[in-house]
Parts: sequence; structure tokens; C-alpha cells
Amino acid sequence: MIGAITASQAGLAAATQRYGASAEGIAAIGTSLPAATQVDLSTTAVQMLQDKAAIDMNTASLKSTFESERRVLDILA
Repeated sequence: MIGAITASQAGLAAATQRYGASAEGIAAIGTSLPAATQVDLSTTAVQMLQDKAAIDMNTASLKSTFESERRVLDILA
């Protein structure tokens, strides 16, 4: 179970970092207004959606692991 927690936490941290980097990129585009040929918001938007899905998945996995551990402790107690 510790491996599942570690994997979920690592995945959550990585996805959160990528999501933050994408958000910072969009914020920078909004302030500098580069030429239209330099702006690729569709790729960034897709990346943010993928990162959000990864955050949701890792959060659900972490929650499930904690619930499973709680059930095991209830059985043992």
C-alpha cells in the first residue's frame, strides 16, 4: 500500500507542476501579446485538460488507497 501512496503522490506532484507551468504560459501570453503565429493555445489547453485528468486520477487512487488501509485497520482492530 505504501507503493500505491508514493506513486499517487508522485503522479499528483508531476501533474500539478505541469498544470502550473501551462497556466503560467497562458498568463504570460496574456501579458505580452505575441504575434498570432507564436501563440498555440490549443496545444496548451489540451495539455491542461490531460493534466487535470491526471490530477483527478491520482487523487482518486490516493483516496482509494487510504480507504483500503482504513478498512484493513478496522478488520485488524
